[in-house]
Amino acid sequence: MFALSSTIAAFSQMLLKKSAMMEHKSVIREYLNWLVIVGYGMMFAGMILGIIGYGKGVAVKSGSVMETLGNVWVVFLSWLFFKEPITKKKIIGNLLIIAGIIIFNLA
Repeated sequence: MFALSSTIAAFSQMLLKKSAMMEHKSVIREYLNWLVIVGYGMMFAGMILGIIGYGKGVAVKSGSVMETLGNVWVVFLSWLFFKEPITKKKIIGNLLIIAGIIIFNLA
């Protein structure tokens, strides 16, 4: 449940970034266009899935760890959709996230 929630949140961030990169005719259209509306809708859906996961008995310890995997997704999706380079800093950051998850689960 949390893996899906994290994935949906990562994709929603891609939509919001795509909208932010576009020129808009007005301030209203900057915030009220289909990319922003769908992006925030997906973010809301991901949040609801997370709440449902907690309601089904997922421990807060496990849920919060799964949510951090969204950061790893964002780097990959940014590279895939926006051709952003995966820099050494991004790799180190993601490795630290993954190492933190592993250490957190060992404790």
